[in-house]
Amino acid sequence: MKHIVRAALITTGLGLLMTFAYDLKQPAGFFSNDARTTYFAATMLLVFGALSMKNVLSYKTKTNIKYTPKHEELKNSGLSLAVLFLFILAPMFDQPERFSICDCQWIRWIGCLFMIDAITFFSWSSWILGKQYYRNDGKASDLKIIKTGPYAIIRHPRLLGLMSWGLSTALVFNNIVALLVTILLVWVVGLKAEDEEVLKELEFGEEWIDYKKQTYRFIPMIY
Repeated sequence: MKHIVRAALITTGLGLLMTFAYDLKQPAGFFSNDARTTYFAATMLLVFGALSMKNVLSYKTKTNIKYTPKHEELKNSGLSLAVLFLFILAPMFDQPERFSICDCQWIRWIGCLFMIDAITFFSWSSWILGKQYYRNDGKASDLKIIKTGPYAIIRHPRLLGLMSWGLSTALVFNNIVALLVTILLVWVVGLKAEDEEVLKELEFGEEWIDYKKQTYRFIPMIY
């Protein structure tokens, strides 16, 4: 129950952060645009769903490989800051007359479509990870190659969901500032995916190499 309450409080806080960043004096103005309202509801659903999955938040894995990626703390900090900045800067710079990507409404709805990818891949893969690794005794589970669900096609579906959310945010708020932050987000996510693949190859050897040949890193049939 505690994790549900925590998820609700964090989701509410992020929602208030976005609306007040949009207009400190009149935060309700955030909902004057239907695409923004749709995005807001989808993002709150995504955040609450991710935080309320207790098994996802508390699973642990163990490995015998001693591999520490270079600048790991910097990458984690960059990822966290990029996500936080998107929550703050995207609504703050939603000013079509100054920062817009294009003078059009349809780009916002395209951003909403990317939220479908974000929710699907992030939530689905998070559930798969929790189901595979979670233990009631609190001990770490053995690291495995997961080949079910979205992992049967792509190797990093949760990271893909995160990138889709970033792009969705930039398009829904239709501003260059958020797009630049999203580029940073994508770059850091790409570095983390590379680190994870090095670890998996060291851990599983030929089994991981065979799995790589059968899947794509992020986008089916492309990359």
